[in-house]
Amino acid sequence: MKAHFERFARYNRWANRRLYAVAAELSDAQYREDRSAFFRSVRGTLNHILVADRVWLRRIEGDGPTPFALDEILYDGFDDLRAAREAEDERLIRVVAEQEEARFAADLHYRSLARQAFTMPFSAVLAHVFNHQTHHRGQAHTLLTQFGLAAPSIDFAYFLLDK
Repeated sequence: MKAHFERFARYNRWANRRLYAVAAELSDAQYREDRSAFFRSVRGTLNHILVADRVWLRRIEGDGPTPFALDEILYDGFDDLRAAREAEDERLIRVVAEQEEARFAADLHYRSLARQAFTMPFSAVLAHVFNHQTHHRGQAHTLLTQFGLAAPSIDFAYFLLDK
């Protein structure tokens, strides 16, 4: 199971790099423009993905920054957000690689941002982290195409073929 999640961590980095490469073509005004998306803009959507990753990685590692709200804007400017995304993707790859195989069958006990206690299988937590990113990358992908940009192919199958 570890190898499965290591592959998804690498895919995640690959997909984020491709998406951010296209997002870099936006003007600052486009990046910030409210497009009535769930997190309003490309800026809001990409920040939300990073926020959620930091929340989950803190639960897994017991360390790291703790965002206060799921719509928090951690990085106002695109370049700073892109650098933080790169670092977080490397962190996620490292965290998965450092786990013993037995951890994937164990439970993770954690607290929500509202401090409510939960228990979830560790493998389900990782599946959620990667699925969550895929979901919101899809939203960002749509926003990019609404601006007339040629959004990248970021399907998992393309990652596997890109080896």
